[in-house]
Amino acid sequence: MNDFVSLLVATLVFCIGYWASGLAVWLAIRFQIGPVHLAEGSLAQVALALALGLAAWRRAVQHRGARAA
Repeated sequence: MNDFVSLLVATLVFCIGYWASGLAVWLAIRFQIGPVHLAEGSLAQVALALALGLAAWRRAVQHRGARAA
């Protein structure tokens, strides 16, 4: 993959990860499963989505390097 496509995939994974974690938090709040201090848009959601996006980007860049060799 070229740099643009790998960055696009990482951004897509970040957005989907943030949406999925937000959905999980919303469901936990809705069904009163989570702790009292659980809130949407927390740092944990952003950090999880960022880690997923970074992992996808590194995998795409690593895959590109293996293909070039």
